[in-house]
Amino acid sequence: MKQGKSFIAGGTILLTLAALALTAFAWQHWLDGQEPTAASEQTRTLPETASETAPPGPTMPLMDFSALLAQNPDVIGRIVIEGIGLDYPIVQGKDNSYYLTHTAERKPDERGALFLDYRINGDFSDFKSIIYGHHKSNGEMFGKLKHLRRQETFDEVAEGVLYTPERTYRLEIFASALTLATSEFYHFVFLTPGSREEHLAALLEQLVCYRDLGVTAEDRLLVLSTCSYEFKNARTVILARIAE
Repeated sequence: MKQGKSFIAGGTILLTLAALALTAFAWQHWLDGQEPTAASEQTRTLPETASETAPPGPTMPLMDFSALLAQNPDVIGRIVIEGIGLDYPIVQGKDNSYYLTHTAERKPDERGALFLDYRINGDFSDFKSIIYGHHKSNGEMFGKLKHLRRQETFDEVAEGVLYTPERTYRLEIFASALTLATSEFYHFVFLTPGSREEHLAALLEQLVCYRDLGVTAEDRLLVLSTCSYEFKNARTVILARIAE
């Protein structure tokens, strides 16, 4: 009689263990069939998909030039350097004289306009583009460029924006100088890559302030030029790289 009870008790334990094992197996099977949670999915796939799902970088907004072009088809762009309060349209005439005494709206005015040298491509595609503007004592036009010859201001103002009807570019300011109106800063014809490299090397020896951005002969440069009064025919020049 005691043996029968032991047998029954042992059988009950075995059945209980088997039922528990079956339940655990069914539970794990159910879990395997479920969709992974957001956290587990991210942990499992992020290393493989991060480069594909990364959001694109910011794009530079275009400017609407329709109103400016309706006033004057010579308008080719606009330059903004917020750090020194500079914001003006850029024009290009048939010579370098007209816009010395006329505004971007073609109105006679001693302040003139900011204008690109007429011998340079108007889309800023040349190795070096030169923009001229008067130095007004009240800070108008290019009157504030002189501040970028002070190291403390130069250190704070590193960028500007060049708007054109087709594109918008960042201006990476990398140098300022005090030079002569006849200096090599105003050369713009370069027949070989080597001549560009030699030109850059010559400019670097004459700078007042400099920021090493790794500028090369493959870059496009923008030169901002205005009169200065430290000596006869003095000019303040700011150099920037035109960047996408």
